[in-house]
Amino acid sequence: MSDQANRVVYIEQRRHIVVNSPPQSPTPLHHFPVNQYSASSSNPPPPLSQPQQLYRTTTTSNTPNTRKKMFSQRAFNGIVFCVRIFILVRLMFTFPISKLFFQILAIVSMILILTAPGACFSRYLNGQSISREICPGQNSIFPMNADRWSNALHFQGRGQNVYGQVALICITLAFGLITVGVSCVTLATNSILTYPQILISGLSMVAFIVSGGVETWYATGYDHMEFFIQAVGNGVFSGCAGIPGCQIQFVVKGWAVAAAFYFLGAVLYVIDMALIFISREK
Repeated sequence: MSDQANRVVYIEQRRHIVVNSPPQSPTPLHHFPVNQYSASSSNPPPPLSQPQQLYRTTTTSNTPNTRKKMFSQRAFNGIVFCVRIFILVRLMFTFPISKLFFQILAIVSMILILTAPGACFSRYLNGQSISREICPGQNSIFPMNADRWSNALHFQGRGQNVYGQVALICITLAFGLITVGVSCVTLATNSILTYPQILISGLSMVAFIVSGGVETWYATGYDHMEFFIQAVGNGVFSGCAGIPGCQIQFVVKGWAVAAAFYFLGAVLYVIDMALIFISREK
């Protein structure tokens, strides 16, 4: 009986210990891995066979790849700019109104040839200038304007070849009109007509170069004006009377400018041919 009583007492004591003992604290949360994926997340968790990856935001840095992209964008913008400039210049040389510039050069040169402004001469002694430039008026002893070509004293004999400038005027005006006409045809047919345009521009270039050279010859006295001026009044008019080695250099500045315009037209025709060839029809 005593053993039974002792066992009951022991069980009661154990129950009292279990009931009255303080609750044990659970395992700290940081001992367990935190689930980074919720049920509402659109990204599924990685497979169990792969280790979990920690994702973090990265900031843009000035890496070599970034610098390369910036350089590539800058180069692309430069290429686009050059292409647009080329298209603009090409349109300028294709549109008929812009081709009128060749005709304008020919017309301005014609006006300068007919009016002949700036007929001047200078005195030289053994290649050294001995006086300032002398530019008599158009009503002086050697006028160069077209209305005096038929009756001026210095145009007699070898001077009649001054009428050769009429041929220069007609040739340059004709090629200018042909260039404008071909450009109008290209606009009407919506085609470049590469080889016809190159042919016309090439012939026009040759015509303008020849005209510029001949007009330069006219502008510098066409081989007889120096002798005529020096012979007027035995050199009294020119100031070379009795001076051994005195020479005269003659120039018509208006004709020299006309020659320069002819050469400029030739250069523009070269540019025109180059642009036509570059943008030729495929």
